[in-house]
Amino acid sequence: MPELPEVEHYRQTLLPLVCCRHKERQSNNNEQQNVQLEFPPPLPTKRFPSEETIRLINNGNYVIADVLRKGKVLCLVLEKNRNSRSIKAQHDDDHDVTTNQTNHDNDSITGNETIVLLSMHMGMTGRISSPKHIPKLESLDECSYPPPHTHLIIKSDTEEVCFSDPRRFGSVFVHGYNDNNGNKPIDEACIPSFQELAPDALQATGQKASTDIHDGIVAKLSNQRKGIKAILLDQREVISGIGNWVADEVLYRSSIHPDQSFLTVSEAISLVNEIHFVLSTAVQCLNDGQEFPDSWLFHRRWRGAGGKKFKDFNGKSITFVKSGGRSSAIVPSIQKKIARKMISVDSETTEEAQSKKKKKKKTVAKQQSSVKRRRA
Repeated sequence: MPELPEVEHYRQTLLPLVCCRHKERQSNNNEQQNVQLEFPPPLPTKRFPSEETIRLINNGNYVIADVLRKGKVLCLVLEKNRNSRSIKAQHDDDHDVTTNQTNHDNDSITGNETIVLLSMHMGMTGRISSPKHIPKLESLDECSYPPPHTHLIIKSDTEEVCFSDPRRFGSVFVHGYNDNNGNKPIDEACIPSFQELAPDALQATGQKASTDIHDGIVAKLSNQRKGIKAILLDQREVISGIGNWVADEVLYRSSIHPDQSFLTVSEAISLVNEIHFVLSTAVQCLNDGQEFPDSWLFHRRWRGAGGKKFKDFNGKSITFVKSGGRSSAIVPSIQKKIARKMISVDSETTEEAQSKKKKKKKTVAKQQSSVKRRRA
C-alpha cells in the first residue's frame, strides 16, 4: 500500500498539470487549456466518479490550480478558467450562488461550482504515472503507458497523468465548492477528505511545525495504554500518512517494540524525530530516483515468508509478529517490550522532572553535610 512518501511522490508527478506552471506556453497563447478527464474501458468501480460527473467537469471550463496532500490522500483543486473564451457565455447560464459551501456528496456537482475538488486515495495498489515516469509494482512487470488497470486519465495542456490500480481498492471522489470571496486560498477545512485525518505526519514533525503541534503529538504518543504501532497506523488519532513499512522502520530505528505501551516523553520525542527523518529521507530518495539507505529495515522486511531467517544491516536477526492488526518486522535483540503501568498525571512524570528531583536531593545532602561539618 502506498504510504506518505510514495503519495508525496505522486503529488510531484501531478504538479506539471497545474495551470500556473504553463506560463511559457501561456505567453504565446493567452487561453489556458481546460482539464480533461477520461475513463479508459472497462468502466471503473463505484469508487470513481460517474460518466455524468466527468462530463460536467470536462464541459465546466476548469483548470487545475493546485495539488494538495494530507497523509495518504491527494486532492486536485480545479477552478473555473477565467481566461476561457466560453466562460462568460457559461456564466450567463449559471445559477446564482450566494453562499460559500462544500458539497460533501460524491457525484452531486452541477458543473457551475467555482471550485471542484478531486480527492484521490491510492488504496492497496494505486499509483500515479506519467509518460515520463511509471512507478513499478512487484505484481506487474509491464512498464508501458498508460499502465494496465488504468481507470482515470487526466490531461492539462500538453501534460498527462493517469491513475492505475490493479486491485481496485483506490478511489476518486468529487466535491463541489463555491467561493464568492474572490481568490480565497483552499485549505484543508474546505476539503471533506482531509477533515477526518489527523495532522500530516511529515509537516507536523518538521522544524516548521509550531511548538504547540509538536508538543501535542509528543503528548499523544506518550503514556498511552494502546500499543504504539496501533496508534501510528490510526490515520485519525495522532498523525496521518504512516503505514506498515514506515511504522516498522521508525520503531526499529527508535529501538521500540511495536506493542510497547506507556512510552516515556523522551521515547516519544525520539520517535517523532525518527518519523520526520524517515519520511523526509524517503521522499527525497523517491524524487531523486534513488534507493532508500542500505541500513534501513525496509530492504529486508519483505523477505520473511516461507520460514526463512533474515538479518538486519548489523547482522541481528529479524522476526515477524502481529501488531496493530498487521504483520510487523522487528529485531528482538534491540526492540524489547517492557512491562509498564500508566504514569499518574498528577505526579512529576517526565525523566527531566525525575532528574531535577535527584539534583535537588544531592544539593540538600551537600548542604546538610556542610552544616554538620561546621557544627563539628
